[in-house]
Amino acid sequence: MGTPRRPGGPGGVSCLAGKRLRKRIHHRRRRRLARPINRLDKPVFTCIVTDYVEPDLEWEAAQYRAAGIAFEALQLRGAAPADLAQRVATADVLIVDQATITAEVIDAMTRCRLIIRHGDGYDNLDLAAATAQGIVCANKPGFWSREVAELALGLSLALCLRLPEQQRVAAAPLPEGGWDLARAMPQRSIAGMTVGVLGYGKIGRHAVRLFRAVCERVLVHDPAVPHADILSAGAVPATLDHLLSQSDIVTMHVPATSETIRLFDHDRISRMKPGALLVNTSRGPIVDTDALVAALERGHLAGAGLDVTSPEPLPPTHPLFSFSNVIVTPHLGWYSEDAMGNMRRSIVADVISAAGGTPPATIVNPDVLDTPGLRFGKASS
Repeated sequence: MGTPRRPGGPGGVSCLAGKRLRKRIHHRRRRRLARPINRLDKPVFTCIVTDYVEPDLEWEAAQYRAAGIAFEALQLRGAAPADLAQRVATADVLIVDQATITAEVIDAMTRCRLIIRHGDGYDNLDLAAATAQGIVCANKPGFWSREVAELALGLSLALCLRLPEQQRVAAAPLPEGGWDLARAMPQRSIAGMTVGVLGYGKIGRHAVRLFRAVCERVLVHDPAVPHADILSAGAVPATLDHLLSQSDIVTMHVPATSETIRLFDHDRISRMKPGALLVNTSRGPIVDTDALVAALERGHLAGAGLDVTSPEPLPPTHPLFSFSNVIVTPHLGWYSEDAMGNMRRSIVADVISAAGGTPPATIVNPDVLDTPGLRFGKASS
């Protein structure tokens, strides 16, 4: 770096001009300091969280405070739309976990420029209403793809080995010693099984890699993916009917859409191979719960592993809890300490970027970018 030029030197400011400039700057500063601050002229950029699963959000609060962003963390997962709308009306950025963001809530947020879904799925956001209001919606995909795939494999192994029943047997030793081992039998080896993977996105790809390491054959159904991609992973492309009729385990890794909701109804479950296992770690409404219960009751399915259900959560008296060959976990397949840490840092970065006028990369309603009412680039009002 060169030596700074002195006033009056080549390319510098003359002494007289410099004095005048300094005087003008000083006068402006005095006027600015003397003027009362009206915070209503420009509201503080505000980030509001509707609901969260972390123990606390103190780390986030500190990051936003350092960036000059107001922050409020709420726990309104089951709130009525009117109540939720009132509490989040001042948000410039809204972060959502499980709360349902309806058109009523969106209409109330006159300043909001960004809604971030804390996770992959975004079926709890009214994208059409957000787009109409010029609000960008984004998700956070891929942070826990491995975790969900690992749970799918874990549930499959636990069902094959009847681990819940083994624990019950271990907790009830016989008076004469030992256990009633017949209660925990028969168990099945996963090694010779055929596994059907429904969906070949990020989670589905991880699932294929994991199941290929322990199973005889992996079938994949995903009409949107070229067969060559599936074959290159060592799996076999299949129609849905072929996958259902041939698979000993069917594991689902698809989003909840109009095409997939209740995809596994009475008819489709009846097409599954007798004695198969059904594993759902994607979205509860993909499986018709009543149809699943009926298939388990008549013995058509050998068991089910569910990290998601419909409804969610299930009431404690629900019939699914009465089956010894059903494992239900509390929609926690996405979680690991590493994944959660990465997610939290990414969301904070997106919020700070949004405050500076930059939208995130993972927009799920891209049509909003072409709407005249797009709110990015506009000051809060």
